[in-house]
Amino acid sequence: MTRITRVESLKSDLGVADLVDLSAPQLNEGEVLARVERFALTTNNMTYAVYGDALRYWNLFPAELPGHGCMPAWGHAEIVESRSSEVPVGTRIFGYFPLATHLTMRPTTVTSRSFIDGAEHRTGTPQVYNLYELQPQDADPRLDSLTAIFRALFITSYTAADYLRERDFFDAEQFVISSASSKTAYGIAYCLADSPAEKIALTSARNMDFVKGLGHYAEAHEYADLTAVDPGRRTVYVDLSGDGDLRRRVHEHFGDQLAFDCLVGSTQAEGFPEEDASLVGPAPVFFFAALQLDAYKAEGQSRAFMQRYRRDEREFLERVGGPDRPAIKLVEHAGLEDAPAVIAEFHDGSTDPVAGHVFIPNAG
Repeated sequence: MTRITRVESLKSDLGVADLVDLSAPQLNEGEVLARVERFALTTNNMTYAVYGDALRYWNLFPAELPGHGCMPAWGHAEIVESRSSEVPVGTRIFGYFPLATHLTMRPTTVTSRSFIDGAEHRTGTPQVYNLYELQPQDADPRLDSLTAIFRALFITSYTAADYLRERDFFDAEQFVISSASSKTAYGIAYCLADSPAEKIALTSARNMDFVKGLGHYAEAHEYADLTAVDPGRRTVYVDLSGDGDLRRRVHEHFGDQLAFDCLVGSTQAEGFPEEDASLVGPAPVFFFAALQLDAYKAEGQSRAFMQRYRRDEREFLERVGGPDRPAIKLVEHAGLEDAPAVIAEFHDGSTDPVAGHVFIPNAG
């Protein structure tokens, strides 16, 4: 019988994760067993964990250990057992997986391009998290790794920029972007290139050289030097850190010139920001990429969106993912043993921003 190894995170302390071994259940009619080829771990996974209960990410892959959750990640897999007449053994897919060696799935709405995992516990979550794209058999491991790292991050960057663009960028003269070394943050700066407003980075001293070398920001400042940013210009704050103290400092520094506070992710927060009536200026607005994608679908724009997105994603990957580019260095991990340590680094902010962590769970 197939043995499954999975990483489960302690909900009360997201820097702690444990490996769990269990047996794969017998497949029921209509189910398949996917063998995970590779997945990526990024700060985005920490965002999923932070909002695991509020946005029901924990529901996608129920945990075995009490008080734990299965952190989801984007990656590739191959169907190795099938009791579905529509999804045969050997089918390769890309989508949302637990940090695990295998996943039992129930394909529904199968087309020539994709299917939806219709497992009962996955209902009630945005469709984008349950959709699996069929992949070619002749895999390019490097491209697969870059896609696993950047797809969810860049589509968040891309849709966040769309969201701001549809609102005329709130007439911003500058975008101040926190956690500027994160892949989602510099993806947003890249996607906002059509706006004449300057993109200004806020980052840690440790990541300053990396951020300056990206070429996406007009200025870069350490968090302690926020006051060096011009407070007299109309500003949109793009918050990737979720740090409440930093948010308060941003609001106080820009005052009436703060046009909008867009909370895109949380690399440092432990949950949704509490409503704070004393906060100067506009209340933070949480941006959820999946809802933006659902809106495109409701408007009949999904296909047109994906066409332009795939084109622009390819250009972005060529820029940041080329072998001579400084923005990403692939770090491949054989097996899952390193996952708890990497998760701890993301949680405490000590991970190297150049590193792109990719796990090959069934290696070795």
